[in-house]
Amino acid sequence: MFELMKWSAEQYLISPHLARALLLALLLLLPAVLVVTYRHGRPGLDRWTVAEQWTIAGNVTAAALILAFVFGGVELGSMVRTVQTSAADTVGGKSVSVGSASVGSASVGSASVGSASVGSASVEDDEGGDTSEKVVRQVPKKEFRRRVALFYFDRMESARADTALLRAVPAALHADLEQDSFVSTYSPVGFADELRQRGYNEGLGVPLGLRREVAQKTGAEYMLAGSVGRTGDGRVRLRTRLRETETGDLVAERHFESKDLFGTVDQASTKLKEDLGLPEGHLDTATDLPVTEVFTPSVSAAKRYAQGRYLQHFVDTTDQSVARKYRRATRSDTTFALGYQLEGRALWRLGKREQARRALEGARRHSYRLSESDKYQQKALRLYRLEGRPEAALEVCERWTSLHPYDLDGWRLKANLQWSFFRYEQALVSYRQILDLAPESRSAEISIARVLLRTGRPEKALQRATSYAESYPRDEEGPLLVGTIHWKLGQLGQAESAFRRARRMDAQDARPYLLALHQARGEFGQARSTIEEEAASGQASLRAEIHRSHHHWLRGRIGRSQESLDSLWAAEPETTAETQRYFLAMRACDHYRTSGENRPSGENPFATELIRRLGILRGETTQNTPGYKAGAQAALASCKTASGELTEAEKHLERATRLVERPDIPPTYRLSFNLDYLWGRLREAQDRPQDAAARYEKYIEDSSPRALLLRALRLPRLRLALSYQKAGRPGEAETTYRKALALHPAYPRLNYHYARFLNDRGRGEDARKHLRQALEGWAPSGPDFRLGQKAEALADSLGVGIT
Repeated sequence: MFELMKWSAEQYLISPHLARALLLALLLLLPAVLVVTYRHGRPGLDRWTVAEQWTIAGNVTAAALILAFVFGGVELGSMVRTVQTSAADTVGGKSVSVGSASVGSASVGSASVGSASVGSASVEDDEGGDTSEKVVRQVPKKEFRRRVALFYFDRMESARADTALLRAVPAALHADLEQDSFVSTYSPVGFADELRQRGYNEGLGVPLGLRREVAQKTGAEYMLAGSVGRTGDGRVRLRTRLRETETGDLVAERHFESKDLFGTVDQASTKLKEDLGLPEGHLDTATDLPVTEVFTPSVSAAKRYAQGRYLQHFVDTTDQSVARKYRRATRSDTTFALGYQLEGRALWRLGKREQARRALEGARRHSYRLSESDKYQQKALRLYRLEGRPEAALEVCERWTSLHPYDLDGWRLKANLQWSFFRYEQALVSYRQILDLAPESRSAEISIARVLLRTGRPEKALQRATSYAESYPRDEEGPLLVGTIHWKLGQLGQAESAFRRARRMDAQDARPYLLALHQARGEFGQARSTIEEEAASGQASLRAEIHRSHHHWLRGRIGRSQESLDSLWAAEPETTAETQRYFLAMRACDHYRTSGENRPSGENPFATELIRRLGILRGETTQNTPGYKAGAQAALASCKTASGELTEAEKHLERATRLVERPDIPPTYRLSFNLDYLWGRLREAQDRPQDAAARYEKYIEDSSPRALLLRALRLPRLRLALSYQKAGRPGEAETTYRKALALHPAYPRLNYHYARFLNDRGRGEDARKHLRQALEGWAPSGPDFRLGQKAEALADSLGVGIT
């Protein structure tokens, strides 16, 4: 019976645990067998005694309890489950590119998995018409998948190999193995961050102990490493070592040698599947095309592709260098679909849309070389990026994850699209699915914390972020996020502790956060020291000067603040790029407005001068991307508002809004242009406080961690409170003031306006306290600071002493 069950499991994909359960059941029932054979072994009918009946019943009951305890949580049914979805992409009348035979994802860099096409449906190609047929698949259950962590290979002794070959062989193996629906592979580039933190910046020569630790974190059951080289006569020598992750024990070591690199890879892949113990019935029927059909037949293209992946993940380099490597790969093999796809994505990040379009068209044209998962990815990205149809892209991702439920690439793209379009609850489900498939996925773990923060659950977000920081003590993102959440909760002391921890880790953003926190708490001496420390480092002189300008403005030294910005504008283009000059102009005009704080309305020569400079810059610019154009229009709108040219300002804001509301620009990216804030400032200048308040409310809803720094520079809650006041909504104004003061208790402008608000309502004692706080912050200001003069006049009327 046991042998029969083993054979059935291999041939019909029944759980191997069922055979083991049967064997244990037979052993557990041995006492009953002995009783029956001893008492009833003679020929003829025997009478059953009560003792025998109780003995057998007790044995059966005990066996059932033991089996339930041992196998209670174990899958004893089929190794596969059936999934189905529509083959049609109903949006736009085109069908989804599902392809023919199932070959797993060849997207190197993360775990992705395929699924065997056991069901039945003819699926039309990428340009075909609509079809309502269902795609039915049988996919292996998660318990029976083999998860393998791939690492870069070493040089073979007594053979030569360049570094590119050491990376190309694992890339080819990854593509070949992923044809099998029972195998999930994790590429070396997926471990880049971890290996770099441990000092293995090239991913080569990683010791067994570290490989085991990294593989455990990704949830891989096996590790695959090896060595490769070429002999003097050009033959390829390849050795693979498959080990169990838990114990580090060697499962199998294989040696291969031939003149054909990709033929050797095919041999290694075939033997590896046997070593992984895949069911024979599956191996007999599974799709296993030559690696040259699912990757590339060109060794040169494979090497350049692998080098591009290495540069993209292991090296702090530009997308230009990455795109160049992929371009060379596609020139070596003009049918290399995966190379075209990654080249197009790199070019898109560079803003070279037409070149990206051509590269992605090359991937579509040669999609027969793409795995089914990569076809889904290409289709989703094309719908989203090139055709501006995000809803259709999300439908493709939904279908992708339905047919490939264990494909991390599908879940990642789906989660990112959901995040980009503010579908946070759906994104939360997707990120949790990623964690279920890859429990050590850092990006998913921290993304869940950010989603919780964005959806107004800061306490739960703090728990997640704290857990992340404890689990990954070397990752600077953890303490930065923890500090941000503490700040948002008004826990400024705990926020400072977290930011200081990030500072000790040399986190790039630790200084700006600490600086903003010092300013919020009125620790202006420490803030100034932080700025000088940043300037002395020489790594962020531009940012340090911007912070110095803001610090002067904050303390009422308007002239010195303008001088700092002027010095940046006058710097060489290498120091202050074109995009940064627009940013500087927007910052300057945002600070020095015609709000009655510095100059009478309509008299702002500083803003007028900036508009003149922006006009010159527009004529000299070499940038032409939509994002850059939108930034330019936003800067002009800000300065036009400051100079009192409100009609022109509105025209520029409308242009900027049209540019960023294109379908292919995600709403989360649109937030970076801060257009709602600029609209609010314009509506204030137009004396439309209700409209201004609505815009500020929308702007404040963006609760991303990075946005907290910008809030510290602009204090939109102050603008919102002032708009509420003008609109005759004092209750909401006071609530907003209090929320702002919880985050920035020592900001002079905030305290001054709140003091005026309280004084107007006959609460003089409370007003004195906040007015005193404002005067302390403005102590270094000069006599030409108009807002300071107003504060002093109010102080005289309230009897507040000025020191």
